[in-house]
Amino acid sequence: MSDKIVIIGAGAAGISAGLTLQKLGIPFVILEASERVGGRAYTDKTSLPTHWDQGCSWLHCADVNPLVSWADQLGSVYDTTDRSEKALLWSENKWADAAEQAFVQRGIDRKFADIYIAAKKGHDIPISEIPSSEGIETAIADAMVTLMCSENTKNVSASGYGDYDDTNVNWLLTSGYGDLITKMAVGLPIQTGIQVSSIANSRNGVRVLTNSNDFDARAAIITVSTNVLRSGQIKFPSGAVQQMLSLVSEVPCGTYEKVAITLDRYPFDPTDNEAIWLSPDREENPIYFQILRGRQPMLIAHIAGQEARDLVGEGPQEMVKFATHNLSKVFGSNIQKLVSGTAVTSWQINPFIQGGYSYAKPGAGKNRHDMIALDTGLITFAGEAFSLPWFGTAHGAYQSGKDVASKLAQRLNSTKSS
Repeated sequence: MSDKIVIIGAGAAGISAGLTLQKLGIPFVILEASERVGGRAYTDKTSLPTHWDQGCSWLHCADVNPLVSWADQLGSVYDTTDRSEKALLWSENKWADAAEQAFVQRGIDRKFADIYIAAKKGHDIPISEIPSSEGIETAIADAMVTLMCSENTKNVSASGYGDYDDTNVNWLLTSGYGDLITKMAVGLPIQTGIQVSSIANSRNGVRVLTNSNDFDARAAIITVSTNVLRSGQIKFPSGAVQQMLSLVSEVPCGTYEKVAITLDRYPFDPTDNEAIWLSPDREENPIYFQILRGRQPMLIAHIAGQEARDLVGEGPQEMVKFATHNLSKVFGSNIQKLVSGTAVTSWQINPFIQGGYSYAKPGAGKNRHDMIALDTGLITFAGEAFSLPWFGTAHGAYQSGKDVASKLAQRLNSTKSS
């Protein structure tokens, strides 16, 4: 038997687990199915004239986020100006004034407050069933919650969402979140292009079968997404691990995609705003365009839930058409002349990711608690889905990987000494 621990997945959780074991002096190897590290943290430096994050980009809960110190240590650049509540709004064929913008922001704040109130009462119901008024503020609030969950509110548990402990401090990691995770991984023993097909308990540890070599190890830390776990892509043994998979089946990853558009210039005054909400038609969902300030003006359309799944199914060209068509409704067809480049994400159809980030289904609001508490022996699990206060975030994945690796090390040391 090898004295190493096998970590499966080189995203934030896998890298964190590796860093923790390295610090403890415990041998390990990280197996990554794709040809790069970072998982859902990916700074794209090739598709457009300037870099952009296809996945996570904000240091959420920045005042307590453990990755801020890593960003400082590795020279990453972030913007501490929190503009998350500053957005332009186009609705009913006009730009909203300051009072209207404030009214919409209050609607967003009220929506999240209502979710937390329902969660505190233990209401394991769809977020969509929480009573709300009708109007543009409610439509935008629902669209924002959909983005935060990467899934439509009718499919998300209110009590499950209420576990998230939001400090409402958000800093944009302008040098790239994926770039940060990649720098953190430098020097770690990572093997890319290794696809794991099964993990089994063995006499003295675990056996991991892959498309390359097979690995005998003391233990395994699994950090793949819940959708990969649910897909059956990796075979697991009977017993407690199957209980884990049953819990995970009700905590899937939703869909979150982006359409990035570089421009020769902004067709509006971005001033100090984080984004634009476009609501050209009452029949259509409001659309969130992030404003990026860098070497070149950029807008990024953020799309989640069923709408994102439909667009991914239609292909990259339709995704770009969707974003630019909606911009044209506001800025006219001349907006096309300002476009210098476009790129799209495809997380939903990436075989090693298969979605955005996790959410708990109605009726499964406590599953995350049970997933974290369940003892699965030498086959352990980490990732954003296994972070109670910070699920759906890179720093939640990081903290989960650190915690699981520390507990596993204690378990192995205890077994060895006895």
